[in-house]
Amino acid sequence: MSEGERRNPRAQRTRAALIAAGRRLYSERPVDAVTVDDIVQAAEVGKGSFYNHFADRDALVRAIAAQIRASVETAVDRANAQETDPARRLARAVCSFLRYGVDEPEPARVLVRITSGITSLSAPLNQGLVEDIGAGLASGRFVVPTLEAGVLYVLGVTQVALVRVAQEPQLSLAVSLAQQMGALILRGLGLPPAEADQIAAQASEDIVRKGVFATLAATQPPGAPH
Repeated sequence: MSEGERRNPRAQRTRAALIAAGRRLYSERPVDAVTVDDIVQAAEVGKGSFYNHFADRDALVRAIAAQIRASVETAVDRANAQETDPARRLARAVCSFLRYGVDEPEPARVLVRITSGITSLSAPLNQGLVEDIGAGLASGRFVVPTLEAGVLYVLGVTQVALVRVAQEPQLSLAVSLAQQMGALILRGLGLPPAEADQIAAQASEDIVRKGVFATLAATQPPGAPH
């Protein structure tokens, strides 16, 4: 957003309307199935207004992705602010994603669609995961063939679980999945089954059921009801 747009309330409202419309449409359809015409119609703004804010559809997708990722990263950072053990950090991060799917099912569905191909170890959203897997390997806490194998394993399981929760954003389902999938992930990384189950159960209780570290408003456009 340019400095002029930040100072112009009308421009801010237009940009927020475009982002909200794009997010809603991308939660329902694949990115390639949504056109600029679809977006401006849903936002109830002129097509010229779109290009005042975004160079093309991909620029809008990037803006939406950045907004959603920032919200998820905030939730994960809050959940792990006082935690140093890589296994517990990992379980709490997975639970943060699933609690996000309960609280914000629309952007969660968007996140699934627009990040399904982001598996690079250098992707910004993966940096915390890369660091935790690396720490677990260095300490002997985790036992997997390579850092990349561990990262891809966690991404795959978490992605599928988030899809399920975003499709049916019910707290009871999210609690159950968080406990089961968290334990599965930690067992797969090499933790003893009893310890993996205990860590996953505690993280699911604290973060998913109680929502202690949930962040609800970060993805809302300005002026949207909370």
